[in-house]
Amino acid sequence: LWLPLLAGLAAGVAAGLLLARRLARPIRDAATAANRLRAGDRGVRLPVEPPDEVADLAYALNGLAAALATSEGRQREFLLSVSHELRTPLTAIRGYAEALADGVIDPAGAPATGRTIRAEAEHLDRLVRDLLALARLEAVDFPLDPVPVDLARLVGDIGRNWADRYAAVGVPLRVEVPAREVPAYTDPGRIRQVVDGLLENALRVVPPGAPVVVAVRPAGPDPAGGGIVEVRDGGPGLTDDDLTVAFERGALHQRYRGVRKVGSGLGLALAAGLVRRLGGDLTAGHAPEGGAAFTVHLPAGR
Repeated sequence: LWLPLLAGLAAGVAAGLLLARRLARPIRDAATAANRLRAGDRGVRLPVEPPDEVADLAYALNGLAAALATSEGRQREFLLSVSHELRTPLTAIRGYAEALADGVIDPAGAPATGRTIRAEAEHLDRLVRDLLALARLEAVDFPLDPVPVDLARLVGDIGRNWADRYAAVGVPLRVEVPAREVPAYTDPGRIRQVVDGLLENALRVVPPGAPVVVAVRPAGPDPAGGGIVEVRDGGPGLTDDDLTVAFERGALHQRYRGVRKVGSGLGLALAAGLVRRLGGDLTAGHAPEGGAAFTVHLPAGR
Protein backbone atom coordinates (compact mmCIF):
# COMPACT_ATOMS: atom_id res chain seq x y z
CA LEU A 1 0.00 0.00 0.00
CA TRP A 2 2.80 2.42 0.86
CA LEU A 3 4.58 1.95 -2.46
CA PRO A 4 1.55 3.03 -4.58
CA LEU A 5 0.95 5.93 -2.20
CA LEU A 6 4.55 7.10 -2.48
CA ALA A 7 4.48 6.67 -6.26
CA GLY A 8 1.28 8.70 -6.48
CA LEU A 9 2.72 11.40 -4.24
CA ALA A 10 5.88 11.59 -6.36
CA ALA A 11 3.84 11.77 -9.54
CA GLY A 12 1.69 14.53 -8.03
CA VAL A 13 4.72 16.54 -6.97
CA ALA A 14 6.29 16.14 -10.42
CA ALA A 15 3.06 17.18 -12.15
CA GLY A 16 2.71 20.16 -9.82
CA LEU A 17 6.27 21.28 -10.52
CA LEU A 18 5.74 20.97 -14.27
CA LEU A 19 2.46 22.89 -14.08
CA ALA A 20 4.01 25.59 -11.90
CA ARG A 21 6.90 26.00 -14.34
CA ARG A 22 4.44 26.18 -17.27
CA LEU A 23 2.41 28.90 -15.51
CA ALA A 24 5.43 30.77 -14.15
CA ARG A 25 7.28 31.01 -17.48
CA PRO A 26 4.76 33.32 -19.22
CA ILE A 27 4.53 35.40 -16.03
CA ARG A 28 8.31 35.78 -15.99
CA ASP A 29 8.20 36.66 -19.70
CA ALA A 30 5.53 39.28 -18.95
CA ALA A 31 7.66 40.77 -16.17
CA THR A 32 10.66 40.91 -18.53
CA ALA A 33 8.54 42.57 -21.21
CA ALA A 34 7.24 45.13 -18.70
CA ASN A 35 10.81 45.97 -17.68
CA ARG A 36 11.78 46.41 -21.33
CA LEU A 37 8.79 48.71 -21.86
CA ARG A 38 9.87 50.74 -18.83
CA ALA A 39 13.35 51.00 -20.34
CA GLY A 40 11.92 52.44 -23.57
CA ASP A 41 11.76 49.38 -25.83
CA ARG A 42 8.45 49.76 -27.68
CA GLY A 43 9.03 46.82 -30.02
CA VAL A 44 8.59 44.15 -27.36
CA ARG A 45 5.74 41.68 -27.97
CA LEU A 46 4.64 38.55 -26.08
CA PRO A 47 3.49 35.32 -27.75
CA VAL A 48 -0.18 34.58 -27.10
CA GLU A 49 -0.54 31.09 -25.64
CA PRO A 50 -2.93 29.20 -23.35
CA PRO A 51 -4.35 29.19 -20.76
CA ASP A 52 -6.84 32.03 -21.26
CA GLU A 53 -5.54 34.08 -18.36
CA VAL A 54 -1.99 34.05 -19.78
CA ALA A 55 -3.34 34.92 -23.23
CA ASP A 56 -5.25 37.89 -21.78
CA LEU A 57 -2.06 39.10 -20.09
CA ALA A 58 -0.14 38.86 -23.39
CA TYR A 59 -2.90 40.73 -25.26
CA ALA A 60 -2.89 43.48 -22.62
CA LEU A 61 0.88 43.98 -22.68
CA ASN A 62 1.03 43.89 -26.48
CA GLY A 63 -1.77 46.46 -26.66
CA LEU A 64 0.02 48.66 -24.12
CA ALA A 65 3.27 48.51 -26.13
CA ALA A 66 1.43 49.44 -29.34
CA ALA A 67 -0.43 52.29 -27.63
CA LEU A 68 2.80 53.67 -26.15
CA ALA A 69 4.54 53.52 -29.53
CA THR A 70 1.64 55.35 -31.21
CA SER A 71 1.44 57.97 -28.47
CA GLU A 72 5.16 58.68 -28.51
CA GLY A 73 5.15 58.88 -32.31
CA ARG A 74 2.39 61.48 -32.19
CA GLN A 75 4.25 63.42 -29.52
CA ARG A 76 7.37 63.50 -31.69
CA GLU A 77 5.38 64.70 -34.70
CA PHE A 78 3.67 67.31 -32.54
CA LEU A 79 6.97 68.61 -31.17
CA LEU A 80 8.43 68.77 -34.67
CA SER A 81 5.46 70.73 -35.99
CA VAL A 82 5.44 73.08 -32.99
CA SER A 83 9.18 73.70 -33.29
CA HIS A 84 8.66 74.54 -36.95
CA GLU A 85 5.85 76.95 -36.09
CA LEU A 86 7.97 78.63 -33.41
CA ARG A 87 10.99 78.87 -35.70
CA THR A 88 9.09 80.68 -38.49
CA PRO A 89 8.23 83.90 -36.59
CA LEU A 90 11.59 83.82 -34.79
CA THR A 91 13.42 83.70 -38.13
CA ALA A 92 11.41 86.64 -39.45
CA ILE A 93 11.97 88.69 -36.29
CA ARG A 94 15.70 87.98 -36.29
CA GLY A 95 16.03 88.77 -40.00
CA TYR A 96 14.29 92.14 -39.75
CA ALA A 97 16.13 92.99 -36.53
CA GLU A 98 19.49 92.28 -38.20
CA ALA A 99 18.46 94.39 -41.20
CA LEU A 100 17.60 97.29 -38.91
CA ALA A 101 20.84 96.89 -36.95
CA ASP A 102 22.93 96.82 -40.13
CA GLY A 103 21.21 99.88 -41.58
CA VAL A 104 19.91 97.96 -44.60
CA ILE A 105 16.39 99.35 -44.12
CA ASP A 106 16.10 103.08 -44.71
CA PRO A 107 14.18 105.30 -42.27
CA ALA A 108 11.16 105.41 -44.59
CA GLY A 109 10.78 101.64 -44.40
CA ALA A 110 11.26 101.39 -40.64
CA PRO A 111 7.54 101.72 -39.71
CA ALA A 112 6.55 98.89 -42.07
CA THR A 113 9.35 96.73 -40.69
CA GLY A 114 8.24 97.49 -37.15
CA ARG A 115 4.68 96.43 -38.00
CA THR A 116 5.95 93.16 -39.48
CA ILE A 117 8.05 92.43 -36.40
CA ARG A 118 5.09 93.22 -34.15
CA ALA A 119 2.80 90.88 -36.14
CA GLU A 120 5.34 88.05 -35.96
CA ALA A 121 5.84 88.66 -32.24
CA GLU A 122 2.07 88.49 -31.69
CA HIS A 123 1.98 85.22 -33.63
CA LEU A 124 4.76 83.85 -31.45
CA ASP A 125 3.03 85.05 -28.29
CA ARG A 126 -0.20 83.34 -29.35
CA LEU A 127 1.63 80.06 -29.93
CA VAL A 128 3.29 80.20 -26.53
CA ARG A 129 0.00 81.04 -24.80
CA ASP A 130 -1.72 78.12 -26.52
CA LEU A 131 1.06 75.77 -25.48
CA LEU A 132 0.86 76.94 -21.87
CA ALA A 133 -2.93 76.64 -21.85
CA LEU A 134 -2.72 73.08 -23.22
CA ALA A 135 -0.13 72.17 -20.60
CA ARG A 136 -2.31 73.54 -17.78
CA LEU A 137 -5.64 72.36 -19.13
CA GLU A 138 -5.89 69.27 -16.94
CA ALA A 139 -4.60 71.02 -13.82
CA VAL A 140 -7.00 71.41 -10.92
CA ASP A 141 -6.24 75.14 -10.65
CA PHE A 142 -6.94 75.93 -14.32
CA PRO A 143 -8.84 79.25 -14.15
CA LEU A 144 -12.52 78.94 -15.02
CA ASP A 145 -15.36 81.29 -14.05
CA PRO A 146 -18.68 79.70 -15.06
CA VAL A 147 -21.78 81.88 -14.70
CA PRO A 148 -25.29 81.88 -16.22
CA VAL A 149 -24.89 83.04 -19.85
CA ASP A 150 -27.26 83.88 -22.71
CA LEU A 151 -25.55 82.16 -25.65
CA ALA A 152 -27.65 84.07 -28.18
CA ARG A 153 -26.38 87.41 -26.93
CA LEU A 154 -22.79 86.18 -26.51
CA VAL A 155 -22.55 84.78 -30.03
CA GLY A 156 -24.27 87.86 -31.47
CA ASP A 157 -21.52 90.02 -29.95
CA ILE A 158 -18.82 87.68 -31.31
CA GLY A 159 -20.34 87.85 -34.79
CA ARG A 160 -20.33 91.65 -34.77
CA ASN A 161 -16.69 91.68 -33.70
CA TRP A 162 -15.69 89.44 -36.62
CA ALA A 163 -17.91 91.01 -39.30
CA ASP A 164 -15.39 93.60 -40.52
CA ARG A 165 -12.53 91.13 -40.67
CA TYR A 166 -14.59 88.71 -42.75
CA ALA A 167 -15.88 91.46 -45.01
CA ALA A 168 -12.33 92.63 -45.69
CA VAL A 169 -11.46 89.31 -47.38
CA GLY A 170 -14.80 88.82 -49.15
CA VAL A 171 -16.12 85.99 -46.97
CA PRO A 172 -19.77 86.42 -45.93
CA LEU A 173 -20.32 85.77 -42.24
CA ARG A 174 -23.87 84.85 -41.26
CA VAL A 175 -24.96 84.90 -37.61
CA GLU A 176 -28.07 82.86 -36.79
CA VAL A 177 -29.42 83.44 -33.27
CA PRO A 178 -32.98 82.95 -32.00
CA ALA A 179 -35.05 85.84 -30.74
CA ARG A 180 -35.27 84.31 -27.26
CA GLU A 181 -32.55 83.52 -24.77
CA VAL A 182 -30.52 80.32 -24.97
CA PRO A 183 -29.35 79.78 -21.36
CA ALA A 184 -26.14 77.98 -20.46
CA TYR A 185 -23.94 77.79 -17.40
CA THR A 186 -20.42 78.37 -18.64
CA ASP A 187 -17.41 80.69 -18.69
CA PRO A 188 -18.20 83.39 -21.29
CA GLY A 189 -14.55 84.31 -21.74
CA ARG A 190 -13.53 80.73 -22.47
CA ILE A 191 -16.47 80.18 -24.83
CA ARG A 192 -15.53 83.37 -26.67
CA GLN A 193 -12.01 81.97 -26.94
CA VAL A 194 -13.38 78.70 -28.41
CA VAL A 195 -15.66 80.41 -30.95
CA ASP A 196 -12.96 82.94 -31.89
CA GLY A 197 -10.59 80.05 -32.57
CA LEU A 198 -13.14 78.24 -34.74
CA LEU A 199 -13.91 81.41 -36.70
CA GLU A 200 -10.21 82.08 -37.20
CA ASN A 201 -9.70 78.54 -38.51
CA ALA A 202 -12.62 78.97 -40.91
CA LEU A 203 -11.33 82.31 -42.16
CA ARG A 204 -7.96 80.72 -42.88
CA VAL A 205 -9.30 78.03 -45.24
CA VAL A 206 -12.57 79.37 -46.70
CA PRO A 207 -12.18 80.95 -50.15
CA PRO A 208 -13.73 84.38 -50.93
CA GLY A 209 -17.45 84.12 -51.58
CA ALA A 210 -17.95 80.92 -49.60
CA PRO A 211 -20.12 81.34 -46.48
CA VAL A 212 -19.30 80.93 -42.81
CA VAL A 213 -22.19 80.52 -40.38
CA VAL A 214 -22.14 80.84 -36.61
CA ALA A 215 -25.44 79.67 -35.15
CA VAL A 216 -27.02 79.21 -31.72
CA ARG A 217 -29.98 77.06 -30.78
CA PRO A 218 -31.36 75.32 -27.70
CA ALA A 219 -30.22 71.73 -27.27
CA GLY A 220 -33.85 70.64 -26.98
CA PRO A 221 -37.34 71.73 -26.00
CA ASP A 222 -36.39 71.67 -22.33
CA PRO A 223 -34.41 74.80 -21.32
CA ALA A 224 -32.49 72.61 -18.86
CA GLY A 225 -30.98 70.79 -21.83
CA GLY A 226 -28.46 73.54 -22.43
CA GLY A 227 -27.46 75.25 -25.65
CA ILE A 228 -25.62 74.52 -28.87
CA VAL A 229 -23.22 76.76 -30.78
CA GLU A 230 -22.29 75.79 -34.33
CA VAL A 231 -19.59 77.14 -36.63
CA ARG A 232 -20.09 75.92 -40.20
CA ASP A 233 -18.26 76.87 -43.37
CA GLY A 234 -18.18 76.36 -47.12
CA GLY A 235 -14.47 75.60 -47.27
CA PRO A 236 -12.66 72.45 -48.33
CA GLY A 237 -13.98 70.58 -45.31
CA LEU A 238 -12.68 67.44 -43.62
CA THR A 239 -12.73 63.81 -44.66
CA ASP A 240 -14.30 61.12 -42.49
CA ASP A 241 -10.78 60.05 -41.52
CA ASP A 242 -9.94 63.65 -40.54
CA LEU A 243 -12.93 63.79 -38.23
CA THR A 244 -11.55 60.96 -36.10
CA VAL A 245 -8.35 62.90 -35.32
CA ALA A 246 -9.62 66.49 -35.58
CA PHE A 247 -9.02 67.27 -31.91
CA GLU A 248 -5.63 65.57 -31.56
CA ARG A 249 -2.75 68.00 -31.17
CA GLY A 250 -1.14 68.74 -34.51
CA ALA A 251 -2.89 65.93 -36.42
CA LEU A 252 -4.58 68.09 -39.08
CA HIS A 253 -1.56 70.40 -39.20
CA GLN A 254 0.63 67.42 -40.07
CA ARG A 255 -1.77 66.20 -42.76
CA TYR A 256 -2.36 69.49 -44.55
CA ARG A 257 0.89 71.39 -44.10
CA GLY A 258 1.96 72.43 -47.58
CA VAL A 259 -1.46 71.50 -49.02
CA ARG A 260 -3.56 74.39 -47.70
CA LYS A 261 -3.29 77.08 -45.08
CA VAL A 262 -2.98 75.62 -41.62
CA GLY A 263 -2.47 77.02 -38.15
CA SER A 264 -0.27 75.76 -35.37
CA GLY A 265 -2.28 72.57 -34.87
CA LEU A 266 -3.09 73.53 -31.28
CA GLY A 267 -6.37 75.41 -31.66
CA LEU A 268 -8.82 72.53 -32.01
CA ALA A 269 -7.16 70.51 -29.26
CA LEU A 270 -7.31 73.51 -26.94
CA ALA A 271 -10.95 74.23 -27.86
CA ALA A 272 -11.99 70.63 -27.18
CA GLY A 273 -10.18 70.65 -23.84
CA LEU A 274 -11.78 73.93 -22.77
CA VAL A 275 -15.29 72.76 -23.66
CA ARG A 276 -14.69 69.47 -21.85
CA ARG A 277 -13.52 71.29 -18.72
CA LEU A 278 -16.73 73.33 -18.84
CA GLY A 279 -18.85 70.17 -18.81
CA GLY A 280 -19.75 70.23 -22.50
CA ASP A 281 -18.49 68.55 -25.63
CA LEU A 282 -17.15 69.65 -29.02
CA THR A 283 -17.74 67.53 -32.11
CA ALA A 284 -16.71 67.85 -35.76
CA GLY A 285 -18.74 66.92 -38.83
CA HIS A 286 -19.76 67.88 -42.35
CA ALA A 287 -21.60 71.17 -42.91
CA PRO A 288 -24.57 71.63 -45.28
CA GLU A 289 -22.61 74.56 -46.72
CA GLY A 290 -20.10 72.03 -48.05
CA GLY A 291 -17.24 72.41 -45.55
CA ALA A 292 -16.63 71.55 -41.93
CA ALA A 293 -19.03 71.95 -39.01
CA PHE A 294 -18.01 72.22 -35.36
CA THR A 295 -20.70 71.86 -32.73
CA VAL A 296 -20.33 72.96 -29.11
CA HIS A 297 -22.88 71.57 -26.66
CA LEU A 298 -22.96 73.38 -23.31
CA PRO A 299 -24.91 72.48 -20.17
CA ALA A 300 -27.60 74.75 -18.78
CA GLY A 301 -26.92 74.20 -15.09
CA ARG A 302 -24.15 73.49 -12.62
